[in-house]
Amino acid sequence: MADPLAALSVGAVPTPEKWARFAVETHGLLDEWLAGKTVLDPTMGEGSLLSALADLALERGKRVSELPFASLHGVELNSALYEKALARFQQKYGVDMSAAFVNTDILTWNEQRCDLLFGNPPWSNFVDLPSEYQLRVKPFFAYYDLIPGRRQTLLGASRVDIAALVIQKTMIENLSPGGRAVFFVPLSLFLNDGAHDCFRRFAARGTRYFLTALHDFRGISVFPHIAARCGLAAFSRKAPPAARVPCFCFEGGAWQRYTALRPKGGGAFRVVSPEKEPLSPPRIAVPEGTRPRQGVNPCGAAAVFIFKEYEEIDEQTCKVGGAFLLPRAYVYPLICGQNFCGGEKRPVKWVLLPYNRRTGKPLPPAEMEAEPLLRAYLAPHRERLSARKGAFLQAYIKRGLWWALFGVGAYNFAPYKVVWEAYGRRNFRPRIFTGDWQANQSLQAFIPCADEGAALRLTAALSDPRVEAYLHSSRMEGTMNWAQPGKIAPLLCPEAHGF
Repeated sequence: MADPLAALSVGAVPTPEKWARFAVETHGLLDEWLAGKTVLDPTMGEGSLLSALADLALERGKRVSELPFASLHGVELNSALYEKALARFQQKYGVDMSAAFVNTDILTWNEQRCDLLFGNPPWSNFVDLPSEYQLRVKPFFAYYDLIPGRRQTLLGASRVDIAALVIQKTMIENLSPGGRAVFFVPLSLFLNDGAHDCFRRFAARGTRYFLTALHDFRGISVFPHIAARCGLAAFSRKAPPAARVPCFCFEGGAWQRYTALRPKGGGAFRVVSPEKEPLSPPRIAVPEGTRPRQGVNPCGAAAVFIFKEYEEIDEQTCKVGGAFLLPRAYVYPLICGQNFCGGEKRPVKWVLLPYNRRTGKPLPPAEMEAEPLLRAYLAPHRERLSARKGAFLQAYIKRGLWWALFGVGAYNFAPYKVVWEAYGRRNFRPRIFTGDWQANQSLQAFIPCADEGAALRLTAALSDPRVEAYLHSSRMEGTMNWAQPGKIAPLLCPEAHGF
């Protein structure tokens, strides 16, 4: 019976022939296939990866009749792509692969183990999957130990990529003991903090496997129109765990060898020169409970909460956006690039935070009722604000607090903030903002401080050159993940008295 979701195309991107061949040749897959090893592409799409094996064998001088097509296996959920894979092999090689190719979901298929896995799994976060497919795959994230606990999935807190799930599942269920695998992957699986910590343990259901090599296609557009950075990862079920994994980065028109340092407990890999011993990042003392924070996030409603025009009317009232009156107590200066870089000292944007400064929580309905200007401004936006996504935000909305934002707490109202640009930079330059300044979504991150002395000491500690060297070892300079809170958090050492 056909899979009811067989019409879905979940993050499917065909692998260009050039790079399919590169993977085969780099990892010696052709010789192993011709020597009798079985190969499985768990998300084969149109069959381009398996076809690359056959093409290279023919170029080596083999005849079609000599190729072990029966040992090539593929699984594909989407029926249209599955049919294209069958047609490809029929037209190019005159072989019927219907006995070896399966039209089903690899997550539910455990019929066979193979010696080699060779694939390009879909690249899509769980939260971005089609809703009907989310319902199917949600239990698998927990079953294969890709989230800290069931609660994380139920809250929608997991942004684990489905590529991690496909790799984890197939390494455990579809790879023969002692086998190895090669996958095209989003590099976020290895270099980004947070969501993929569980995946980077490379273990689930009592089975362990190991990363043996990593290629970083830095500066190469492997998949046109795909913005995520691409990697090629090799795994093994028999290789012993290594603290240092060979990592090859494309720089200056050639592949340069580096070393990827295996993290402890699933943290992000660090990529360093193989000739030099990496500098140990500093340990920075902070008060107990202190951690880096991302900026204020309106969750798609920036036009409601952020303004480019601000005018003080009197001690209690201001005008924003050239037209709207609001209580000054809830409108705060918002840090922008020109403020951070030392150009414009005055605010150029402002943000509305309908929050109680003391508690760091959204104004309760009674307090909102006591603010007629605030209530009058927000009321026309109620439907839009109530429709915003995000489990934590929806928890507030279901309690009637539809004016809540993400990334706001008591820490936003600390008298001092040590702030840095977290997005798209190549240098780490923390600086102090005093008073009511607010960090701006993922563009900046900050650590709140209770007094000026603590802020000065923290700024000096974060300005240690080893901090920037540590960030560069994550290979995320110039990206959205340059210095997000998860990158800085491992450097902080909570102490009872902090500074």
